[in-house]
Amino acid sequence: MKNYDLSVATLVIGIIGLILSFIPILNFFGIFFCVIGFIIGFKLKLKNSKSKTIIKGDSLVTSGIVLCIMGLIVFIIVTTIMGIFAASL
Repeated sequence: MKNYDLSVATLVIGIIGLILSFIPILNFFGIFFCVIGFIIGFKLKLKNSKSKTIIKGDSLVTSGIVLCIMGLIVFIIVTTIMGIFAASL
């Protein structure tokens, strides 16, 4: 795959992971998407930083990484709220 295709894939995976992180039972699938998107995005960022040319889609990679990190944070918050709610029953 070319870098631009992987950039778009990172962004889409980040969006899917963030959306799934808000849904209580499906957030475990969201964490999977967020981790995969973060790994792909981080590898692309390293590859782009070593390149001397300007690579198309670098901002998409950055946006995808940010969305994946936000998805991880939302996952932690939702899981904590679920645990507190379950403990209060």
